Amino acid sequence: MKYLSNASALAIAVSLMSASSALAQSAETSASGPQLDTITITAQRRETTLQDASIAVSAMTGEQLEKDRILSFEDLAGSVTSLSFTALSPLDQEFNIRGITNTRLDSPTADQSIGIFLDDVYVGRSGLFNSDLYDIARVEVVRGPQGVLLGRNVVGGALNIIVAEPDFTPGGNMTISVGNYDEVLTRGYITGPLTDEIAGRLSFQSRNRSGYNYDVLHSRDLDDLRSFQLRGQLAFQPEGSNFGARLIADYTKDESNGFLSVAIDGPDPATQGPWSIAREQIGALRGIPLTIREGLPEHPLYAGDANETPQGLEREAIGVAVHLDYEFDDFATLTSTTGYRQGQAASVYDQTGQGPNNGYGIISPLLFRFPLSETEDITQFTQEFRLVSNTPESAFDWIVGAYYQHDEVTKQDRFWAEVPLTALSTLSGESHWDNSGETTSYAAFAQMGYRFSEQFRIVGGVRYTHDEKSGTVTALAVETGDAFNPTDTVPLSPLAPTYTEGGGFTTDYGDDWSQVTTQVTAEYAPNDDLFVYLTWAQGYKGGGFEDDPANAIAAQSGYDPETVENIELGVKFDFWDSRARLNVAAFQMSYQNLQVTQTDAGCLCNITDNAADADISGIEAELQFAVTENLRVWGGATFLDTEYIDFVDSLGVDSSGNNLQRTPDSQFNVGGELTFDAGPWREALSARLNYSYHGEMFWAPDNNQIQEAYGLLDGRLTLTPPNADWTVSIWGKNLTDELYRTNIIAFFGDEISRFATPRTYGIELSVDF
Repeated sequence: MKYLSNASALAIAVSLMSASSALAQSAETSASGPQLDTITITAQRRETTLQDASIAVSAMTGEQLEKDRILSFEDLAGSVTSLSFTALSPLDQEFNIRGITNTRLDSPTADQSIGIFLDDVYVGRSGLFNSDLYDIARVEVVRGPQGVLLGRNVVGGALNIIVAEPDFTPGGNMTISVGNYDEVLTRGYITGPLTDEIAGRLSFQSRNRSGYNYDVLHSRDLDDLRSFQLRGQLAFQPEGSNFGARLIADYTKDESNGFLSVAIDGPDPATQGPWSIAREQIGALRGIPLTIREGLPEHPLYAGDANETPQGLEREAIGVAVHLDYEFDDFATLTSTTGYRQGQAASVYDQTGQGPNNGYGIISPLLFRFPLSETEDITQFTQEFRLVSNTPESAFDWIVGAYYQHDEVTKQDRFWAEVPLTALSTLSGESHWDNSGETTSYAAFAQMGYRFSEQFRIVGGVRYTHDEKSGTVTALAVETGDAFNPTDTVPLSPLAPTYTEGGGFTTDYGDDWSQVTTQVTAEYAPNDDLFVYLTWAQGYKGGGFEDDPANAIAAQSGYDPETVENIELGVKFDFWDSRARLNVAAFQMSYQNLQVTQTDAGCLCNITDNAADADISGIEAELQFAVTENLRVWGGATFLDTEYIDFVDSLGVDSSGNNLQRTPDSQFNVGGELTFDAGPWREALSARLNYSYHGEMFWAPDNNQIQEAYGLLDGRLTLTPPNADWTVSIWGKNLTDELYRTNIIAFFGDEISRFATPRTYGIELSVDF
C-alpha cells in the first residue's frame, strides 16, 4: 500500500502548520499546570533547544534511557521515530532511518549510511565500536541527510551520543540489576573535583547473562553475553579563563558463544527447504520437536587444524577523545575535537544453522553447512576544527570548519562448507579473503545564517568532501572437496570455478571521489511556541570495494558513491501553556546510485550494486503531553512510501518499482508514566509503559521475504521513597514475548532467520551518593 505521494506529504504538513498556528494563538488562554522539559541539543554544532532546531531530531535524556532500560542501539530503535535496527551478526549491525540502511556493508573501505558520533567523534565501524549506552547525558537521533555540519557520510541520518561530563560537585551512583536468563548488570559512576580547576568522572558497566537460545549439538547457550565497559574523563576549567579542555578514554570488551540461525519454511507452499525439513526429522528422532530457540550450528574444521573451531564472538576496543575550546570573547568559539579508536574482533558463526553433521544422521542432498569466520583489526583517527560565531546581537551567525579522517582496516573472511550433493560440489572446501584497506577523508565546511527579523531567518551551508580509498586483497582456495566430495577440485564458491586448490589472486584496488554538498533552510517563528522550517539539503556517502570479491576484476571495480537530495517541511510547537508538544516533519528524498548489498544464493557471497535511484517520501510526528503533575504521555509515528527506480542488479534481477529493503511501511510508539502514592509515601511509585509497533517490511530488494508486523511492550514500576537516596524497580522488556526476526537469508526454499530477544524481566536497585 502506498501511504503518501510527494505532494500529499507536504500538503499534510501545511495543514498541520495551520493547525499549529491556531493552537499557538490559544496558548495564552490555556490553564497553567505542569510543563514539559526543555532539552538542549548540539547536533547542529552549537547549543540550541530541541524546539528551536531546524532539523527533524529526537532526543532522549540519560534518565529516559535508564527508565526504559535502553542499553543498546537495538533497544533504542523501539523508542524513536523512524529508527529501526537489523543485524546478521554483532559485526554486521544495520541502522535504518527513513528507509536508508547500511545493509551488510562491512568491507574495509565501506562507509555507513547512518553516521554514529560519540561526543562529536565519528565512529566508522558500528559493529566493532558499538558499546553499551551507560552514564549517558542524552542521545540525539537526527533524521535525514546532514551534508554540511555533520557531513561525514550522514546520508540517511545520525545517532549523536553525548556522555555525562565530569562535575565539580561530588557525587556518584551504583546500580545493580538481576533478571531472567541469569542476567546480572552492575553500573555506576563517581565524579567530583580533583583540584580547583580539574574535575574527574569514572563510570563503568558490567553485563553478564546466559543465552536466549541453545545449541543442542554442542550443549551450550547461544546469544549469551559477557561484557565490560569502562570510561574515564578529566575536565580542565581554569577559573577566569576562556579555555576549557576535556579528555575522554573508554574501553569495551565483550564475548559470547555467538548467535543462533534457524531455518523457517519459506513463503512458497510448493517448496520446503532442506533445513526446515531436517529440523522436523531431528525433532521426531529425539522425541521432542526443536523449539524456535533451539538449533544445531556446526563448527568448521579449518585446513591444518586438528580440532573444530567453536562458534563465538570476541570484541575489544579502546577510544580516546580530546576536546579543546577557546572562546574569543564575543566573537567566536574555537573547538578542536581529536578522536582515536582501535579495536579487534573475531567472530565464527554457522550461516545455515545446521548441516549434515548434525548428530542425528539426517543427510539430504541440499543440506549443506556453511560456517563463516570474520576477524577485524581497525585503527581510526579523526580531527575536526570548528569556529562558531558568538555574537548574539548581530543578525549574522556562522560556522566554519575542517575535518580529517584516516582509517586502517584489516579483515579476514574464511568460508568453509560441506555439501552432500555432488552437483553442488562447488560449495565444498575452504576459501580465504585477506583484505587490508585504508581510507583518507578530508573536508572543509561553512554555514552562514542571517536573521531578517525576530521571526524569520535564512541559513545556508556548503561542504567539500574528498575521499581516497585503497587496499590489497588476497583470495585463496585453501582446500577443495569435503567428506562427501573428496575428489572435487573446484574451490569453494565464490572463487569457483576459476581457481583450483592452492590457487587464487592478489590485487591492489583504489579510487578517490570528491563531492560538494549544500543545504539551505528557511526558519519562521511567529511566537515563542511555534517554529516552522523548510529545508533543501544534499547528502553524500563515499564509494568502496567488495569484502570478498569473486575475482581480481571484481576486486578492482568496486561501487560508486551514493547521493541524496531532500526537501523537508517541519513544524514544531508547544501549546496549552507548554504542557503539550507536537513536532511534525514531511519530506521527499531522491537517492542516486543507492548502494545495496544482498546475498546471492547462487554463490553464497555478498554483492554490492548501485541502484539507479530510489524515491522516499513520508511524514513523521511526535507528541508529548503533561496531562497532570502525575501523568505524562507521549507518542510518535512514521509513514513511508519507498520505491526503487529502474533497479536491475548485477545478477539481472529487476527490482524496479519494489519497496526499499528492511524498511517498515509504518512505525509508531505510544507510552505513559503515572506517579502515585505508596501508602504513607506521597508520589513514591511510578508506573511506566511503552508500546512500539513496526509495520510489515520486505527483507531484500526483490521483495520476496517478508517480516510481518510486530509490536513490543515494555514496562517499569519504580519505588522512590521521599528524601531517600535509593530507588528500587521492577522492569520488563517485550512483555508479550513477541517473536520477530532481525535477519533473513533465503536458501533453497527456506528462510534462514535470526530471532530477536524474547521476554526479559528483573529487579533493579539504584543508590545515589
